[in-house]
Amino acid sequence: MAVTVSGMFGSGHTYFADSPVVIDISGLYWGASVTSPFTVVRVKVIYNGNVVGEFYADTGGQTSISFDISSALRAIWSDYNYSSELTAAQGGTSASLRSYRSYSLEVYTEYLDSNDGEFTQTSCGTFTGGQCAIGWLTEVERSNIGNKANADASHWEHTNNRNGDASTKPSSSPERVGNTSITSYVDVSNSGTTSAFYLPNVVPASDSTSPHAPIVLRDNIPYVDFLFVNRRGAIETCSARIKEGMNIDVESRQYARVERPSFKPSRSLMAFASGGRRSWSMSSGYQTREWAEWWTLEFLMAKQWWMRYPTDDANGTFVPVIVEAEKKSMNIYDRVKQQMPHVDFTVTLALEG
Repeated sequence: MAVTVSGMFGSGHTYFADSPVVIDISGLYWGASVTSPFTVVRVKVIYNGNVVGEFYADTGGQTSISFDISSALRAIWSDYNYSSELTAAQGGTSASLRSYRSYSLEVYTEYLDSNDGEFTQTSCGTFTGGQCAIGWLTEVERSNIGNKANADASHWEHTNNRNGDASTKPSSSPERVGNTSITSYVDVSNSGTTSAFYLPNVVPASDSTSPHAPIVLRDNIPYVDFLFVNRRGAIETCSARIKEGMNIDVESRQYARVERPSFKPSRSLMAFASGGRRSWSMSSGYQTREWAEWWTLEFLMAKQWWMRYPTDDANGTFVPVIVEAEKKSMNIYDRVKQQMPHVDFTVTLALEG
């Protein structure tokens, strides 16, 4: 019986590299010695000719076994740098969800023959057709997928008209942005789905017939623009309000410096200043419950952020920042209180000077 690889593997399906990706190996054969005390399966994940992950387990003589290979798929994307997109994001276009990367599997069996005591290793073949995209799905999203065998990136095809399949923004109500904020539109074509960033006075010709008015609600005052990486590997946009002002952390230390010996002992003092990091108290502004939940679970839980700086410059540069929630426990809404929720946070410039 030939060895087969199934589960979350195979041509035509692209899986998120940071989600659990489980492959099923069946049809294993241990020779006539099925009672061997040592029956191991090894799986190598190959990308661009290199081994990016290796998994092994003792089957206990069983003919099938499963592996979660997501750690190897994450290694496939470990070289990706999001900051290379930021220049294009300032009025240009940029792919939102990266094209998938292909990988293959090599499967081996190793067992100790209980009859003659000889150790045997056998190659079960190379299996091609593996595809993985950068990003991941939450437990809630995976639980809502009807066909778990096809819980891949194509499950989200054409599901969000706001920013392509890679967007996580709610589409039930408008997004509030500033009068100079950049926004993103979807561009769906036969070659795949990408999202493009546009300035406020630019509407792409290909999207001229799309109803963007209910998607973006533009305020008459400037907001602070952010870019961040959402859970599906896309760079999303959002705009926030500065609550109070800017703080600068400055620390000076004094050092004693001994001068060249002379007739009278002398020394001088020196001071070195450090810090210079700027920080702001910001807020999402009043939002619907759905949007407040998105600000908390997506924006605050992201791993990388960039903020347009200077904050009041519509042509400023996106620089790396650190975003921290103002409170450890975020109160999204309270049915007793009849008010719209807001999400408050602190932004610290991830640069000094």
